[in-house]
Amino acid sequence: MSGRERHRARVSAAHKDAVRRRIMDAALVCLERNGYRALTTRELLAEAGLSTGTFYNYFPTKEHLFEALAEDLLRAELQRMAAAAPDDQSIGDGLVRFLEETVLRDPDAAVAVAVFRGRMEAGADAAAAIARLNRFVVEEFAPVVGRAQAEGVLRDDLDTEALVELLDIVWDGLGRRQAAGTFQTSFERVGSLVAELVRARALAR
Repeated sequence: MSGRERHRARVSAAHKDAVRRRIMDAALVCLERNGYRALTTRELLAEAGLSTGTFYNYFPTKEHLFEALAEDLLRAELQRMAAAAPDDQSIGDGLVRFLEETVLRDPDAAVAVAVFRGRMEAGADAAAAIARLNRFVVEEFAPVVGRAQAEGVLRDDLDTEALVELLDIVWDGLGRRQAAGTFQTSFERVGSLVAELVRARALAR
């Protein structure tokens, strides 16, 4: 491949990434404007200034879009966790602190991910998208939990992947109840209790 061809390929890839990001950003604007209640293709395309054909070139179905949005948000949560841990703090201590002070106290991310999952609950394509998203959560977060176990912060006899999936299930349930406005207590109260149980049963010390 010549230098010109490589440059053209890089520009093409950058353009595709930019359009994909444009669609995702437009979807977030629409969802936030509507209180995460609904997202129509017409509203999304108007916000993004793109054609129907362009949208489906990047996301064959809305399930693929919601899956991408959820993964993007979860990556941001991982980055927030890394940024929240001081340089002199172990990854395990940072993980526990992030869980207690952010994940189980701030409902915004939980609501968003729960809504994205909730939009993927019909048909085989939706089931496949949810399975991929659940696998993404385990694959991305399990190494962090494993490092916390290796550091002696979390009990090393706990099933690492099952612990991640358990916390994801709890977080998803918290988000769904918050989104529906059906808490009899509150997101913060239940989240605080979950954090207390994790500290009591999962910490090595």
